[in-house]
Amino acid sequence: MFTGRYTHKLDAKGRLALPARMRNAGKGKGYTEFVVSKGIDGCIAVFPTEKFEQFIDNFDPSELENEQGLNFYREFASWAHYLPVDNQGRINIPQALLDCAEIKDDVLILGIIDWIELWNPEKYQKHLKSSDSSYEDGAKAFFSSAIRGKRKKNDSNASECPDPKSG
Repeated sequence: MFTGRYTHKLDAKGRLALPARMRNAGKGKGYTEFVVSKGIDGCIAVFPTEKFEQFIDNFDPSELENEQGLNFYREFASWAHYLPVDNQGRINIPQALLDCAEIKDDVLILGIIDWIELWNPEKYQKHLKSSDSSYEDGAKAFFSSAIRGKRKKNDSNASECPDPKSG
C-alpha cells in the first residue's frame, strides 16, 4: 500500500529516488521494477509491475465507448515504460513523460494506495484549486462509510452475544 507525500529532486539524468517506504512496500525485499505511464490531470502514474498488469487484466473496456476505449489504450499503453529500480533506489523516467507532466526539478510524490503519482508541485496546487471536488467532499464520504461499516459490524456482532439475563 502506498501512502505519504514526499518532495524529491530529479538528478541530472532524469532519475528519481523513490522513497524507501514506497520501494519496500512490496512483498519480500520490495519492488525491483515499476511501470510508469501518463496519469490523470497531468501527472505521471507509477505502478508496481504486478499491479499494473492486474489493472490491465481487470479493466473492462466495454465501460467506454469504442473510440474512447481505443484512444485510452493507445495513450496509456504507448506511454507505459517498464523501469527497473537501480541499486540506489532510483528509476530513470523517460524525458517525454517528464515533459508531458512539466516536471523539471522538484517532484511531488504522492502515495495513492494502489499506485504512486508524480507531480510538478506547482501544477498539483493549481489542479487542487481548479478542481470541482474538494478533499472535504471525499473525506465526508470516506469517514461516513467507515462509521457505517463499523456500525454494521457491531450490529451483526450484537446478535451473536448471549443475553446476560438468560445466564
